[in-house]
Amino acid sequence: MATMMELLPVWTSVFFTLAIYSFLYGENPWYRLAEHIYAGVSVGYAVAFNLDYLRDQWVDRWSLDGGMMVIYVICILIGILWYARFFKQYFHFYRWTLAIIVGTGIGMALRTVIFTQFLNQIIAQANIPLFVAGDMTSTISNILIAIMVPSVLLYFWFTGGAAEGGAMDIIRKIARYTMMAGFGSAYGYT
Repeated sequence: MATMMELLPVWTSVFFTLAIYSFLYGENPWYRLAEHIYAGVSVGYAVAFNLDYLRDQWVDRWSLDGGMMVIYVICILIGILWYARFFKQYFHFYRWTLAIIVGTGIGMALRTVIFTQFLNQIIAQANIPLFVAGDMTSTISNILIAIMVPSVLLYFWFTGGAAEGGAMDIIRKIARYTMMAGFGSAYGYT
């Protein structure tokens, strides 16, 4: 037999589930009660979670000696300046704060984007060995990649008739076939 302390959470869940589903019959006091309790508990949990996080990340580290104290003070001042948007006479401080946060975010994001979506792909393409000893399939695959990737890149760089005729026509044809095969296989997997 289950104890009362084991049954209390179960029956509480049953009550709130039925109270929420009672909205299907229309607005009623049980639904409103469940809705308000849910919103209150959610906000209370979020506040407690964030205060606990701040205590762990900030207060415990304030006791440490070193140059980090200056950084924490600057971060707290920037955080306080967010509230300047509510006062007309101090609104310009809010703009400074917004500019600092947006500029920092864009700078960090661009650094990551340049490395992951640009430089790392070029490095990986340049490090592919053309010939793999004892594996003819990998050798053919690597040679095709070494031909197809630059062809597609040149196709997009020289689109618009900048370089007509000659070798560029062959490169365009290789690039179109490569893209058709790539798009076809991508759509085929879905």
